[in-house]
Amino acid sequence: MNVSSTQDHRGFTLIELLVVIAIIGVLAGMLMPVVSKAKVKGQIIKARTEMADLAGAISAYQATYHRFPASKDTREALGDSGDSPDFTWGTRYAGGWWRTKRNQEIRIETAGVQFRNQANNSELVAILSGLTQFRNGEATPNANHTLNPQKTPFLKAREVDGARTPGVGPDGVYRDPWGNPYIVTVDLDYNDQCRDGFYRYDSVSADPAGGAAKGFNGHMKAKPAANTFELRAPVMVWSLGPDGLASLQQKANFGVNKDNVLSWK
Repeated sequence: MNVSSTQDHRGFTLIELLVVIAIIGVLAGMLMPVVSKAKVKGQIIKARTEMADLAGAISAYQATYHRFPASKDTREALGDSGDSPDFTWGTRYAGGWWRTKRNQEIRIETAGVQFRNQANNSELVAILSGLTQFRNGEATPNANHTLNPQKTPFLKAREVDGARTPGVGPDGVYRDPWGNPYIVTVDLDYNDQCRDGFYRYDSVSADPAGGAAKGFNGHMKAKPAANTFELRAPVMVWSLGPDGLASLQQKANFGVNKDNVLSWK
């Protein structure tokens, strides 16, 4: 006797497929914010590591040469200003100022110093890395290794291509994980305090709850005069953070300044 059997081969219906796709979409939508938040957290950790390396390189240079890395032009510019004891390597870039991806100008500079003497961190990178020429062919302030005669590579940062790529670009500018230049202030009057070109301002650092002298993020008034907040540290390195913005019209811990990544905090 022959016994025949049949099997029910049944596929997904269109409605079932749409339900599955909808469920996958909902799950992906739930996971995206988590993944994005984890990515930003990782970038912040990387920025803190790079800033610590940069500050450490500056300290190592100072221990070796008994002076901080700065060109003659930078030191003379401070002498001319009469307003800033310390220099901030800020956002001067390509004949103007650094701009965000939305073409917003970010102007962070050393107060009182003329425009032609403002500088970004490429000067520091050149000195600390022992470079006499940037990869784009331009000469550095470290001509003939005069500012690093031992040719010691105090700073070892990743070299990259592109003007907005994290790392050290062909122009010598050291950029954070979001592609913006690191901002560095160094204690060039050797009083163990830094007056940063941004955090010096009352509009940024004055804490209404801290009285006249105490400011946000460890800053203190150096003297009663306006805009003289300083940090008790020989080096300050900071990043514009994930949003790539900073504003003199907002307090240090609020608005666009809230996500700035600070080496001293």
